Amino acid sequence: MSSNRGFAIFFLELYLAAWSQEVAAGPLVVDRTRLGNTFDGVGGLSGGGATSVLLPNYAETSRSEVLDYLFKPNFGASLQILKVEIGGDSQSTDGTESSHMHDSETVDLHTGYEWWLMQEAKKRNPDIKLYGLAWAFPGWVGEGSGDPFKFPKQTARYLVEWVTGAKSEYGLDIDYLGIWNERSSDSNFVQVLRKSLNEAGHTSTKLVVKDGDIGICNDLLKDKAYADAVDIVGVHYPNDFADFSACHQLAKPLWASEESSSYDDMNGAACWGRVINSHWVLNKMTASIMWNLVGAYYHGTNWYASSMLTSVEPWSGHYEVNPVIWATAHVTQFTKIGWRYLVNGSGSGELPRGGYFATWVDPSSTDFTMNFVKISRDHASCTRPHLPTFQTSEENVTVLLAPSMRPPAELEVWYSNFEAYGNAEPPLFQHSTVQVHNNKFSLHIPVGAMITITTIKTGGKGSFQHIPPSSPSFPLDYVDDFQSTDDSRNARWFADQIGSFEIHRAEDGKRSLRQMVTQLPIGWSDKGSRGPMTLIGMREWQDIKVQVSFRLPAASAKRSPADAACVGVRVDQMWQNGVVLCNLAHVDAYCDIVRSAEHP
Repeated sequence: MSSNRGFAIFFLELYLAAWSQEVAAGPLVVDRTRLGNTFDGVGGLSGGGATSVLLPNYAETSRSEVLDYLFKPNFGASLQILKVEIGGDSQSTDGTESSHMHDSETVDLHTGYEWWLMQEAKKRNPDIKLYGLAWAFPGWVGEGSGDPFKFPKQTARYLVEWVTGAKSEYGLDIDYLGIWNERSSDSNFVQVLRKSLNEAGHTSTKLVVKDGDIGICNDLLKDKAYADAVDIVGVHYPNDFADFSACHQLAKPLWASEESSSYDDMNGAACWGRVINSHWVLNKMTASIMWNLVGAYYHGTNWYASSMLTSVEPWSGHYEVNPVIWATAHVTQFTKIGWRYLVNGSGSGELPRGGYFATWVDPSSTDFTMNFVKISRDHASCTRPHLPTFQTSEENVTVLLAPSMRPPAELEVWYSNFEAYGNAEPPLFQHSTVQVHNNKFSLHIPVGAMITITTIKTGGKGSFQHIPPSSPSFPLDYVDDFQSTDDSRNARWFADQIGSFEIHRAEDGKRSLRQMVTQLPIGWSDKGSRGPMTLIGMREWQDIKVQVSFRLPAASAKRSPADAACVGVRVDQMWQNGVVLCNLAHVDAYCDIVRSAEHP
């Protein structure tokens, strides 16, 4: 009896302690007179690399639906920033994207698909911001040195041609330009690039440096001329518990310019929803951009199933709308670039029992949006970085809206729970309302929740009546003579992995698929050391027949004679495994079984 009584007293003490802490915390006060930094948006990244390659091959209906889910306002992800790879003719994760300048003399503004994607995004949302970044460079910019900064004017001209071409050929203004993804940056080069952009009339294009780690902040603090040429500090996969004091001393916008790389399931949505809020609350980051935008690359290549939306079956038209779409919509549908954050303690901060909340206000009206996110430690992690241990539990909060907020009597509520695994149909982006009494409203926040409270009434969970059923097997027989494909384009359903393959006319006037890279690129993950290669089909194929007609081009002023043409089966994206048959220039045939050291 005495032991039970002791337990009861102990339990009561714990309960009262928790109750007193909650009361002591009081209501969450929201006051628009306490403005923070300007909000720069939430975006998605196409590239790094070739992550969107299969999307243009979809039939129009499915393709337009995918694009609507990504870019159409008040429908799906409603993205505010589109970041794309500036193709560099080299493998950059899931493939190669073609450069606009394979050599120093020719500018081809019809290569690849990023121009098309940016146009489609702008059609749906004219206010979307565009951001270009190189993962690799053609070898000629470094004149064989492997260093893109050795001849800064040459590399600057290469990037400026891309920005200029976007405007002259497609009417696209490039808002942001990066330097070299997750590789070195260079003070002299960035200054030359800034000057070159200005001279070409692109004074409004802002430079983001360096799309990598936070060490760049110390570099900029030590070099005023370098810092003066930079507009935005972009860091990748930032650790919210690191020291960002050097970055804040720069007094420049700080972005998570690449983030997530996590699975496209509920865990991925939980990760993404968490960092959109925590990056502001803990480190004053004003933009987050998710890699990757759309998973339109073959199964078996790197980082499969890490996308906002999956579209890997152009032959069937099937696509999958992933939960990450709705985590994104919680912010993008109810904010605009140029709104202002409210500072911690007056609209943003950490929730008493774990989690984060942020508030954005429209400086030109009384509109505002609040977002609450509470994710458990087991589901909060992104692929990187590691998270420390922390606790979360459900709670009820009261929000006190200061007179400066001028709230209406009723606010819109959008609710998701990314840890509702027991439900057959988990709650994703569900709509309701909450009443405001005496400038207050109350909210229950369970673990796993992402909740938006807003004055904006235009939000919507878009859908289409019929998504074609999945048919994952690549359809055979497949035949293509490339005659109906426009020059400079990628071939239907092919995914370049090393080198760049484009449709061009041969001497006889007929089109063929031509490998365009004649000099080793300045690579990101591979410089082409195993030779050029493009993929089509499935690694799971076993008994198939392949017939290819090819020609080995003769030597010219720009091209060395080709040594061989090869066909491989069951190969991976880097020529490390598979069975390969080659026809050499001076030998009838050559066969090799390629196995990597990891797969003997």
